[in-house]
Amino acid sequence: MKKMKNVTAVVLTCVLALGNGEILWAAEDRAEAQQQKEEDAGSIVSRLTGLPYIGGQRLETPLIMQDEIMKLQNVQEEGILGCLKWDFDNDNSDEILAVTYEPSETFGPENKCVRISMYELNVGTWMVSDMFELGEYDLEGRFQDLAAMSDTNSTAYEGNIFLRRVNGQYQFFYEYSASPKYLVTGFEWYLRGYTYDGSAFSVMESTQDMEYAASGMEIEALFALDPTPLQGLDYGQYTIDMIEQYKALGFQAQRIGIGTENFIVYSTVSQDPRCYSIVRLVRGDSMEEGQSAGQFVYDRLKSERYLEGFWMDIEDHTSSIREIVDQTHTEEESAGSDTVSVAGSYEEFLKTNHVGDYYAIVDAGENQESILVAVTGFSEMDEDIYTPELGYDIVLYGNNGGTVRQIGEPLHLSESAGPWYFCENKLICNGRRGGYYTVDIAGDSYTRNFHQEGSSSDWVPLSLRKNRGAAGGQVQPSPENNAAAGEYILPTSNSEYLTEETLISKGLTKEQLGLARNEIFARHGRMFDTAEIQQYFDSRSWYVPKYAPAEFDAMGDGIFNEYEKYNMESIKALEDKLG
Repeated sequence: MKKMKNVTAVVLTCVLALGNGEILWAAEDRAEAQQQKEEDAGSIVSRLTGLPYIGGQRLETPLIMQDEIMKLQNVQEEGILGCLKWDFDNDNSDEILAVTYEPSETFGPENKCVRISMYELNVGTWMVSDMFELGEYDLEGRFQDLAAMSDTNSTAYEGNIFLRRVNGQYQFFYEYSASPKYLVTGFEWYLRGYTYDGSAFSVMESTQDMEYAASGMEIEALFALDPTPLQGLDYGQYTIDMIEQYKALGFQAQRIGIGTENFIVYSTVSQDPRCYSIVRLVRGDSMEEGQSAGQFVYDRLKSERYLEGFWMDIEDHTSSIREIVDQTHTEEESAGSDTVSVAGSYEEFLKTNHVGDYYAIVDAGENQESILVAVTGFSEMDEDIYTPELGYDIVLYGNNGGTVRQIGEPLHLSESAGPWYFCENKLICNGRRGGYYTVDIAGDSYTRNFHQEGSSSDWVPLSLRKNRGAAGGQVQPSPENNAAAGEYILPTSNSEYLTEETLISKGLTKEQLGLARNEIFARHGRMFDTAEIQQYFDSRSWYVPKYAPAEFDAMGDGIFNEYEKYNMESIKALEDKLG
């Protein structure tokens, strides 16, 4: 009887299938749709386009001499750089974002470029809903490959395709930083953004003109995201506007572009944990130190016409994307409130800015506001909670409406002994020769006051928590009106660009300018051979001598930030003019 039921079922299925072709075809469509759904994104795109997967590969692009001009050979391979299957239109079904390198649909098949396509599953068939290509025409009507796969000049280059989600909408960006290195001079930077509304990409208007190629003061201001050196200069307004447009996008990057030493790239996606890398393109070479001089390369190419050891690395980062956090609200937002708690702001700040090895949050403000105390000097310690027995330096941060900002200059212990304590909304430390100091905070400044006598029975040693936040940039210090800052000739020489006009307005003598320049060295603990200069800095409460002149000079200029490097040159130039 059981066998009869099975036979009957088979016969009935065949009759239904033969009697109604639509049922049979519908079943096949569903099976195919299920198969496509389970198929990985790369295989789907490869099957649809016929392109191989070339993500994760190093593609050789030798340096050649063509028409007596040095250039890099174009990337020859066509293929898929990366694919991400994700629900980009919030309809509970996945789309596929594909990044490919192939002949252009927009600029003609004779030109290859990187294409970003969105595939949607429509009645069992994957179809492209929209795409954009990383290319454009220059002012002379020539095609430019913005992803530098066929760029002939930039030998030091990094391009990043990344995304983020804001208020439920997905945004896609392409950013590159490039240096021609030994081909020509100058630097380049470019950023373009697109939104996806569920069916089509749209260019973000604020990024439409966000590209620059130059050298000198303008490009340094752009890379540092600081328009100060360009204020009042007619030719600098374009760059100033670009900096403001970039900042308005709300990225957490503290610097962009490419460094002048070893071609270190400061990409937006590498600094902002709320952005997710899709594909990274990196140009590199095997030239040894000393061989990268332009004349060496040129002479070699004149005779050989072909120089190997240059490449393009294709990094596919899509497999590392496990979640995409929406930026509408922060994780620390208070329930039922439109404001972020002060402690939450500090915690968020610590996640993205490595400002110290340890920290504490104490109610040390003028009106018992919470203050962040960041501590350096304990990088080798790994305890979650640590209470030092010896003295240490601290940096204070306040919270102004959710914005964390440094309060004054770092507090050094040149006149203090022992660790920091806390009592009655005061930070306290013992003096080396008796007595004690209190730190009295008012807004964005503080004063350090000495007390000869007082009871320490209620003092509580500061317990510090390990800062396990990600490394990031620095905040803008605000030393004005600070008692310690009053001991500086130029309090902001380490935090803002000081132009010649600014220096002249301060009315400093040549001797004062010399001390101001040495002040930059003294901030980092350099000692001085000249007795008068050493005595001068010994009289400053913030000065902590650490390095003999020869020891310090051997460290090189990597110890200085971009502001300090600029200001040393600016001050020296004015000194020379004064004779």
